[in-house]
Amino acid sequence: RDGGCREMFINGVLMNVFRAIRLPDLFTLLNVIFGFLAILAAGGAWGGNSINFAVVFILLAAAADGLDGFVARKTGSSPLGANLDSLADLISFGAAPVYLAIMAFHLEPLVWPVGFFYLISGTLRLARFNVSGKGDQFFEGLPIPAAGIFLSASVLLGRPNLTVVLMLLLALLMVSSISYPKIRDIRAMALFGLIFLAAGWFIFRQDDIIYAALLVIMLIMLYLASPVVISRLQKRR
Repeated sequence: RDGGCREMFINGVLMNVFRAIRLPDLFTLLNVIFGFLAILAAGGAWGGNSINFAVVFILLAAAADGLDGFVARKTGSSPLGANLDSLADLISFGAAPVYLAIMAFHLEPLVWPVGFFYLISGTLRLARFNVSGKGDQFFEGLPIPAAGIFLSASVLLGRPNLTVVLMLLLALLMVSSISYPKIRDIRAMALFGLIFLAAGWFIFRQDDIIYAALLVIMLIMLYLASPVVISRLQKRR
């Protein structure tokens, strides 16, 4: 009898969870899948091209992350939405890029604390976002997707020291109080998405990998510079 009650309770909880899922959550779960695939690729699941594939999966996770936010604003979010999104981002843009960097460059254990700091900073950044008041125009601290994309693209440049320094810098920016703009314009979102997908395609095809990585890095650097630009424009007014 107790076993039957336990089974009914478990089935009831599972059904309640699945019933709570809405369309935006499907894109968030796709983000989770791409993040996990990136970790598998970074671990060598696809042989010699695994590092490139890991970066492609992180870029695909970024596209899915952008789509879930866009669809949520159009159709409404679910009760799971915000927390589910943060959990997905922690996998795809927190754990996956750090693991990718460690595996790609065979970083020594002495360097791993920098990766731990990045992961902890990303976790704190997401937790702060979930509990703080969410403004319509700005994020507090660098969003973890931007940090994860930047870090993973830097791996393709083949310079381990640069990647480690970026890991530390991006971690500090995530936990900072610097305001970064939320991209809400559909044309800007589409442009970002197309650039990421195009870069991912070139990396997947093994064509102009360095140029594709630099394109992604330059795009993120423009976003990194946005607080300075916004501040100067406000001063002129």
